[in-house]
Amino acid sequence: MGVRERRRAALIAAAYELFLDRGVDHVTIDDIADRCDVTRRTVYRYFATREQVALAVEVEILQRWARLLHDLSAGWQGTGADRLRAALADVEQVIDDAADEVRFTRVFDAGPAGDDDSDLGAQFRAAIRDLLAPFVAILHIGSRDGTLTLTSSPELTASTLTNAYLGLAQRVYGMGDRLAEEQLIEPRRMLTELSRLYLAGLSAGGGHAAHHRRDGSGDQ
Repeated sequence: MGVRERRRAALIAAAYELFLDRGVDHVTIDDIADRCDVTRRTVYRYFATREQVALAVEVEILQRWARLLHDLSAGWQGTGADRLRAALADVEQVIDDAADEVRFTRVFDAGPAGDDDSDLGAQFRAAIRDLLAPFVAILHIGSRDGTLTLTSSPELTASTLTNAYLGLAQRVYGMGDRLAEEQLIEPRRMLTELSRLYLAGLSAGGGHAAHHRRDGSGDQ
């Protein structure tokens, strides 16, 4: 790793700590520069705006999650349903361990990261696809072996499951006390319940789903 790469990595690491500690809205370019003992001009050599720094942090988080799930997927064995059950259990643990990062993504996702046409934007979209890949693979296996019943393509189903799960996790870890007060529940248990609903809904024979809609208009 060259000098420029090391400096960029140091800026991202400093921003990561600051964003997770204070929140994106309460961190400035000057704060990041001070943490790295450089000038703000140095930060601007690498990132045009604070939002670009935040996007770089988001990309690093998503890439790390994707690598972790890829490693964990080696232990997901058996039928498609077995693999989905194991994957969801591992995801619960990953999300618990990354609660601060989940809170960060809740704030960050309010912006249109996917619309960024820079190299960072491309890295962000690639990281999302890498996160989805193991779930798409599981759904393909389950559809083929008959243990999972899909109403749409594995790709659409995987996107739906992961977006809904992360969205709920962001609420649980971002506003858990408020949810507990308003709804008189233990918010963290909702993640376990959502996993159970996924398994019950997708397990073959567990509902009224079919591989294709009766009118033949299945999603592509």
